[in-house]
This record gives sequence, C-alpha cells and structure tokens, in this order.
Amino acid sequence: MKNKVLEKVLGLSLALIPCASFAAVENVEYFGYAKWGNIYTDNDEHNDGKGERNDVIRAGEGYGNYRLGNELNWWEAGVKADIWRQNDAYFDTTIYLGSGDSWGDVSTIQLWSAGHGLIEGQPNAKIWAGERFYRRHEVHMIDIKYWDTSSTGVGVEDWDLGFGNGQFAWMAPNSSVDDRSLHNIDLRISDIKLSESADLTVGLNYVFTQNSNYDDSDITTSGAMLSLLHRQAWSGGSNTLVFQYGTDALAGGLMSAEGGSNRKYSTGTDHDGYSWRVFNSGDLNVSEDLQIMYSIAYQDKNLDNNEGDKWFSVGARPQYSWTDYMSTALEVGYESVEAQSGAGTNDMYKITLSQMFQAGKGVWARPSIRLFATYSDKNDEWSRGGDVYGAAGSIAAENTTEMTFGFNVETWW
Repeated sequence: MKNKVLEKVLGLSLALIPCASFAAVENVEYFGYAKWGNIYTDNDEHNDGKGERNDVIRAGEGYGNYRLGNELNWWEAGVKADIWRQNDAYFDTTIYLGSGDSWGDVSTIQLWSAGHGLIEGQPNAKIWAGERFYRRHEVHMIDIKYWDTSSTGVGVEDWDLGFGNGQFAWMAPNSSVDDRSLHNIDLRISDIKLSESADLTVGLNYVFTQNSNYDDSDITTSGAMLSLLHRQAWSGGSNTLVFQYGTDALAGGLMSAEGGSNRKYSTGTDHDGYSWRVFNSGDLNVSEDLQIMYSIAYQDKNLDNNEGDKWFSVGARPQYSWTDYMSTALEVGYESVEAQSGAGTNDMYKITLSQMFQAGKGVWARPSIRLFATYSDKNDEWSRGGDVYGAAGSIAAENTTEMTFGFNVETWW
C-alpha cells in the first residue's frame, strides 16, 4: 500500500513538471512539519496489550495534551510558487499534503491561490481562495490551536486600515454534528500596534447553517465568537494573552486539538449557551542556557441543557542546554475537567523528562531528536459514554497511573 500511494504521489509530481513550460514559475518555497517516533507503555490493558500508546494521555473529556513525549505521528509538506507576474501584480499557488501513520491516509490539506498587488492603493493586500490553514493561533506546549477556522474559503487579507490590517474571510466548514454545510464569516483586525514590542488582534466569527430546517425547535443553527489576542515581546522572552467569548454553535470555541476538533462547529444539536476562555502562554529566557515554556488556560462552558464543563490546564517546561546541540527538558502539566451537571471532575497530571539533541539552543530549536520517559496519574469520575455530544454521566471512579517511554523527532522547515 505504501509503495502504491508513493508511486501515485511521485507520478503526479512528474506529470506536473511539463506545466512549468507554460508558466513563469518563480520564488519556489518548500515547507513542512513532522513529528515521528514511538511511545511504549507499562499499561498492559491499553491498546489491546500491544505495549505502545495509540492515543495521547489527557484528562477524560479534556482538551489538548501536554505534548512532550505524548504526541502521535504526523507529517505534512508542501510547496508554494509564484506562477504569474505582471509588474507589481502576481499570483502564487500553495499545495500541501499530510498524513498520520498510514500512507493510505495521505490527503490534500491545503490547495489555494492568492493574488497580490491587484488593488490600487493597497500594495500589501491579497485576494485568495481555496482550502487553507487560515491565520491559526496556538499554544504549542499543549497542542491546542485555539483559533482555527481552516477550511475552504475566499477572502481578502492585509488591507491597510491605517491603525492595523483588516482580514475578511468567508469560510465553508461543515457541522461537527450532522455534516451540514455552514457559512463562517471571519472578520479580524490584526497588527494593532500598542508599543514597539506589543500588538493586539481583534476578531469576530459568525457561523450559520445553509439549511436551517430542523424538526426540533431546540436545535442550534448559528453562533458567534469574539476573540482578543495580545502579544508582548521583550528581551527576556514573549507572552500571548487571549480572551474569547462564544455563544451557541461556537460556545465550544474554534479549537483544533484532542477533544476539540470533533466539536468545533456545534450546529445540528441542542447547544445553546455561552462560554468564555483565557489562554496565557509564552517563554522565558532565564539565561543563555536556561529557557522555560509555560501555559495556563481556563474555560467555562455554560450550556442551557446543563451539558457544559469547566476546564483548567496549567504547566511548564524548563529546558537547559548543556552544549549548542544537547539539552534536557522537564515538562510538568496538570489538567482538570468539571461537568456542568455535577457528574464529577476528571483530572490528570504528567511529568516528562527528555534528553534532546537539536539544532541549536532554546525551546524553539528544531529539528529536535528526543529520548523521553513519562509518569502520569489520571482520575476519571464522569464520561459522555463515547458520544461527543452525549450527556455527562457519573462513572465508578477510575485511577490510572502509567509509565511511558520512547523516542521521537520533531522538525519544521
């Protein structure tokens, strides 16, 4: 199977080579990301006793995961090139592929084009359309993209407003519940300069269904979310503070993460209510050899049907560089999820020690080759019974302590 898929990908690439003679392809850029390795476990009851993890350690019904020594395999790679130019106007096209462990899962995750310099008086503005990662914001340490509207769409970016840059997008995602087609209107003003080292982004998302006819009058068909993002840099590191307030279909936010991606667009079910959440994350440069990555997050999701939750996460990852290419990191993380209905509270903490060989000093140096060992303690008191939108129910308290160890590489280019 791997060879057949690889042959198809290579065949397509070779087939596209003659196209270069019909277009002035310039400024070709290659880019990508990969994380790959293996995680062994002492929990013989997990994954049918195979001795390795096939999912991440996190609190039951929680969001994201403390990723050091605790992430699944994934790769993505692509190319962008300018394919037409006339004076200051030009078009570029991006194509991006990605997959997990199985080569049979290779898919196109980005394919879009943008026109630059098309509007007089707006030299930096661009008009785009296609399937793309759209202006995503994330907390890297807990693997949560907390503002991610990536899907097929059309829009205008970087319209100079004088005090910031305007972004408008009309996206076309599908409902997380019944797969009905949705409209997501995404409005943002970014790069609002507050000082030489700080800026602000303000955004509003409004989601509604194309077909809003349902037999049940309690079905949610629309929702909105306000986002405020403050970034601050200084000689000792950087910090990002985010506040979001969402209603109804977006009461769960727009998170791409474990526990979040499958309930991002909550139309087609009873999901009226509101939520607010705060993310504060960044890195501290204590010295040339010692850096600390940190994160704290809180969400209060209050639904009319009493099926919301309160989520809390806090953690840090100090990292010491022994040489320019070798460092040691210790990640400590805690997460809890309390059911709105009172069914219980799930929580988890983990400690991971990792020896790393990487391309330079610091928490952001990549590639990074890692050996790691993790101790985790997980307590579950409630569950939705495997149904993303199921009712929260109390369960017999379950405690799982686990030792995991392994290796991986993380790289981007």
